[in-house]
Amino acid sequence: MKQDSDLPIFMHDPATNKILKEAASAIPKGTKTYIVGGTIRNAVYYRLFHKRLPQRDYDMVSIGNREKFVKNLRALGFTYGFLIRKDTITLKKKRVKKPKHQFKDYVILDIHFSKKSILKNLKENSNFTVNGFALSLKHVASKNWHKKLITLPNALKDLKNKQLRVNIIAHPANLFACLRFMSKGFKPPSKKEIKELLKALGKLPKYKYKRNINKVFSYVGGEKKARQLAKKLGIKEDIFDFETIRALRNHP
Repeated sequence: MKQDSDLPIFMHDPATNKILKEAASAIPKGTKTYIVGGTIRNAVYYRLFHKRLPQRDYDMVSIGNREKFVKNLRALGFTYGFLIRKDTITLKKKRVKKPKHQFKDYVILDIHFSKKSILKNLKENSNFTVNGFALSLKHVASKNWHKKLITLPNALKDLKNKQLRVNIIAHPANLFACLRFMSKGFKPPSKKEIKELLKALGKLPKYKYKRNINKVFSYVGGEKKARQLAKKLGIKEDIFDFETIRALRNHP
């Protein structure tokens, strides 16, 4: 899609381009919907460095008429995914005729419905400043999309410098996210922040432990590399063992 080369990197794929334009057309009047976090971070990163970062789904924040938005998406062929909650819903649409892989062959929308402003959502939910990006879904097909970004302070600066800086510990597994970033050349957060991330890891429930461990190993290139990254952070505890993780709840 040569004509779309100025668009966000995720819009370069014809099937994804078409599906996200359909999703944008489904937004009801008076409702604001944004793609947030990793998807937009990756698009900005690609624009800066011409390198791709891994991505699976599209995290969104929608402020307005939930029922109408979902109804419109369903009318366009989006089907329910694996998550339906009071404030969050997953909808997906296949990119290929005969999908085999959950993430590769679908465009998956994880939509969080909120009454707060998009900037407040970023402040309260972005684990690292480099994830503090949002773009209106209606602007994804705009060649000037990068001028329409909504960002946290320091988000662009830290991404340019590949510097990790904790914004808020939004999830116990944020330390594992830190390792994934480091495997792509990002500089680690401060020692104080590493200590906070380590203590938070102790709250990771057992049912999420294995999935997060496997995700880290998959992203960074195996257990050996993951352990090397943890060592670079000065972490002496075996954070890939659940009993050790559980003991971190009482970490000083």
